[in-house]
Amino acid sequence: MNIEQTLKDAEQFLAPWCKETFHPEVNRLDVAIQVDDLRAAVGALLAARWGYLSAVTGTDLGIEVGQLEALYHFCNGPAITSLRIHLPRESDACLPSIADIIPSASFFERELQEMLGFAFSGSKVSERLFLPDDWPEKVYPLRADFSIEQAAPVAGRRADELPEQGVVGGNTFVIPIGPQHPALKEPGHFEFTVDGEIVTAAKMRLGYAHRGIEKAAESRNWIQNLYLFERICGICSHTHAMAYSLGVEKLAQVEAPPRAQAIRELIAGLERVHSHLLWLGVAAHEAGFDTLFMYSWRDRETVMNLLEQITGNRVNYSANVLGGVKCDIGAEQAKAVKEGLTYLETRIRHYLEVVTTDAMFLNRTRGIGTISRDEAEKFGLLGPTARASGLSRDVRLEAPYGAYHHFPVSLVMETNGDLEARCVVRLKELLVSCFTMRTIVDNLPEGPLTTRMPRKIPAGETVSRIEAPRGELFYYIKSKGGENPARVHIRTPSLCNWVSVLEKAVGHQLADVPMLIAGMDPCFSCNDRVVTVNRPSTNETWSWKQLREYGIEFYKR
Repeated sequence: MNIEQTLKDAEQFLAPWCKETFHPEVNRLDVAIQVDDLRAAVGALLAARWGYLSAVTGTDLGIEVGQLEALYHFCNGPAITSLRIHLPRESDACLPSIADIIPSASFFERELQEMLGFAFSGSKVSERLFLPDDWPEKVYPLRADFSIEQAAPVAGRRADELPEQGVVGGNTFVIPIGPQHPALKEPGHFEFTVDGEIVTAAKMRLGYAHRGIEKAAESRNWIQNLYLFERICGICSHTHAMAYSLGVEKLAQVEAPPRAQAIRELIAGLERVHSHLLWLGVAAHEAGFDTLFMYSWRDRETVMNLLEQITGNRVNYSANVLGGVKCDIGAEQAKAVKEGLTYLETRIRHYLEVVTTDAMFLNRTRGIGTISRDEAEKFGLLGPTARASGLSRDVRLEAPYGAYHHFPVSLVMETNGDLEARCVVRLKELLVSCFTMRTIVDNLPEGPLTTRMPRKIPAGETVSRIEAPRGELFYYIKSKGGENPARVHIRTPSLCNWVSVLEKAVGHQLADVPMLIAGMDPCFSCNDRVVTVNRPSTNETWSWKQLREYGIEFYKR
C-alpha cells in the first residue's frame, strides 16, 4: 500500500473527531481534534491497527498566542499521522491520559507534565521522572518565558535530604539501585520492591545526566546545534547528527549528494557495530562472563580505529555537516575498512556461537525476561528488543532514508523474545551490517561531498526518523524562518523500551534485574532532559552563558 492510501485510511478512521486536516509533508497527515476526543481517536487507530505511537511532542506556542500544543505522532511505515491538540496556556492544560491504552505513553505524558506543565486526568503516576527533587513546583523549563532564575533549588528537597526507604513490612523491602551503583554504567535510579528474592514492584527515575539540550537548541543557530546534538550520546553521536541533518535538509528542500549519503550510511554501520559490541560486553559482564566482556571490547577497538581513520575522532565523530559530510573515503580508508570487516565478521560469528552454546551464559539469558510479540506491540518496543520478539520494526526497511534506498539491509528477527534472542538478533544484525558496509565501499558513488545550505531555514516543521542501534530515533524539528530552530524534540528509543523492563522485572528474582536492564541496551543520557548547575560557594544557579564563560576561562589556565 502506498503512502497516499495509508494516510487516506487514517483520515477515514479519524473522520468522526476531525476538526481540520493538514499535509505538512507528503508522508504526513495532521488531524486537529478536541481534547475530549483524544482517547476515542487513539482507540480508533489502535482498533484499525494503524501503526504505533512513536512520540508525543509538546510545544509552548508563546505568551502572545496563549496556547500549548500537543502532537501525538503515530507511524505506519513511512506514513505519519499526528493528532494535534491546542489547550489554553494560562489555565490548567489538562489532557486525558492514554497510558492505560498504550503503556509507553506514560513516559511521554510525564515528560509533557514536567517540562511544559500539561496535566493528565486519569494518570496513576504522580512522581517525577526527569526533574530533580529540589526543582520548584509549577516551573516548566520548556515554556517560552522560562528563565534560569525560576529554577532556584527548593530547600529540604535535595535527594540526600529525603528519607530513605527500606523495610516495608515483614519480608518486603525496597531495594534502591543507583544513581551511582556498580550494576549501572550511567546514572539512573531504580526502586525495586522485593518479597524475599522476588520483585513485586518497580519504578525508576531519570534526569541525572542530561544537559538541557532541547532548551539550549532554541538559542543556537542551525549549525551550532549540529554539534550540540552529537553530544546527546557518545555511542550514537553520528546517528543523532544524521537525524538532525536529514530533518534540517528536508525543511530547506536540500538533498545531500549521493556520495555523502553513502558515507553517512557507512559510518552509521560502523557505529552500529561499535554499539552492539559495547552492549555485548556490558551484558556479559552483568552475567558474570567477564572473558566475553574483555574479548568483545578488545574487538570494539577495531571499529573505533576505523572511525578514527575516517573521521579523525573515536567518539563524537563529527562527520556530518548540513548538506553532506566533511570526510571522504579514499583508497587507504577503503582498504582499512574491508580488512577490519573481514576480521570482525570472524569474531562476530565466534561470539554468536558462544552466546548460544555456553551453558553458564544460557542460564542467565534463555527464558529470562521473555516478551511475546503481542506484548512487544503493546509496550511499543523498538529496535533489536522488538525484533527479538518477532515484531518487524526497522525504519531502515519500513521508511528508508538517505542511501538505504540504494544500499538496503536485511531484516533480522527472532521469535523467542528472551534475553538470548536479543543477543542473537544483535549479533546477526552485525553480520548484515558488515555485508552492507562492504557493498558501500565497493560501490561508492562519485561526486561532491556537500551541497549548499541556506543560512536561514524556511518556516515549517518536519519529522526525521532514523534506525539507531537501539531502535527508532525520532526528531521533530520546527522552524519559524530564522537562523535558530523554534523547537526540536528528541525521542530516543530507550524511552519506549524502558516500560518493558519495569513490567518484566515483576515476578523475576532480584539477581535477574541487572540482566533485564542490560538486555534492552539502555542509554540514560539519551533520555534525560534537564539539570541545574550551582556555583558551590554561593549556591547561585548558572545560566548557559555563565557556564560557557566559566568553561572558557577554566581551559585558559
